[in-house]
Amino acid sequence: MKLHFYGTGASEGVPAIFCRCKYCERIRKTGGRDFRSRTSCQIDDNLMIDFSADIFAHMCYGGLDMNQIDYLMITHAHSDHFYPEELMHIAPPFSMSPVPKKLTVVGNPTVCDKLKELGAEEISEYLKVICIRNLEEMAMGNFSVKALPADHDNTQECHLYILRKGGKTLLYAHDTGYFLEETWKALESEHLDGVVLDCTCCNGPSYFKNHMGFEDDLKIQSRMMEHGMTDEKTVFVATHFVHTYGPIQDEMEQAFQKYGFIAAYDGIDVDI
Repeated sequence: MKLHFYGTGASEGVPAIFCRCKYCERIRKTGGRDFRSRTSCQIDDNLMIDFSADIFAHMCYGGLDMNQIDYLMITHAHSDHFYPEELMHIAPPFSMSPVPKKLTVVGNPTVCDKLKELGAEEISEYLKVICIRNLEEMAMGNFSVKALPADHDNTQECHLYILRKGGKTLLYAHDTGYFLEETWKALESEHLDGVVLDCTCCNGPSYFKNHMGFEDDLKIQSRMMEHGMTDEKTVFVATHFVHTYGPIQDEMEQAFQKYGFIAAYDGIDVDI
């Protein structure tokens, strides 16, 4: 599998629009890989995970072509991961493509309800909405996708995803705190070729109940290695960084590499 990270920032982006903390002020001057848009990731040619309000910028400046995407997986219905209004532009009069585009959107009941409220059923020729529940597995073209419970927001069924294709298995795991025991149990029989982890709090521990920092990522990695879910060939990626805890790319790379982690940035490609 080939992963392309369009966005690697948390809900405010990096730097945050109204923030003048020391990190945001520094990053405004340095720019480059320290600028981070809201989260989304493309897997191979035709599957994407999450769809933020930065999706238009990803098209303009990141090379995204949504006409190549057939399957869109949503982790949860927070606005930095799910901007449903833009999805309604797939149909006329917003899109006048000679060949109609059809996109399959998969998400939790909250995601599906929001799309229904916006009128997705009226444009079902263009937008197919599928509800997935925790521990359910389904086929998405050449992918098999399984939803696992995330520890993130108890008002909705937030998901982590296991993706399988061509003999490779990827765990895509954010937003979440340290995994629930229910999630660990579901992972017991898995061998993972790639693991993408929430690292909202950057180099330190988590300062939030339902997110992680790098110390938490190392605990996840250690437990996975101990129980044979991963090995020395498994690719570990940290992403979803918040501005307040120092998402300086060069510094994170130096800190993470010694533990076998890739610190993601907007535009990075990672092969699993």
